[in-house]
Order: sequence, then C-alpha cells, then structure tokens
Amino acid sequence: MNEELAREAVGLLGTAAATLIEEAHPLLVAPPATKGDCSTVARVLRQLASNLTALAGAAEVLARTSSDVTDRL
Repeated sequence: MNEELAREAVGLLGTAAATLIEEAHPLLVAPPATKGDCSTVARVLRQLASNLTALAGAAEVLARTSSDVTDRL
C-alpha cells in the first residue's frame, strides 16, 4: 500500500473515532436519570469501546503497512 494513502486512511480513522465520541458525548456527560438510563449509558460505552478498538486495530495495520512500504524502498 502506498505510504501516503496509508497516512490519509489513518487520519480518516482518527476522524471517525472523534465523530463517534462526539455523537456519544451528550449522553455520557449527563447523569443518568433512571436505572434504564444507566443501562443505556453502559450499552453506549460498550459499543463505543468496541468501535474505537476496531478503529485502533485498523490504524495499527495501516501503520505497519506504511512502515513496511518505507522499509522496502
């Protein structure tokens, strides 16, 4: 993979992560009003963690690919 393309993709993954956090932010900063709201916050945190972990994994793969390309030049 082209190193420039890998860097651009990692930047887009960072943007995706920031967007996920931004979308969850209002729910996460307000104290839950009910027990049901607590469950909702827990579910959102679990999903956010899963999504961020997936984005991090993709970024790591791209970073290795980018380094591999540089090392072969």
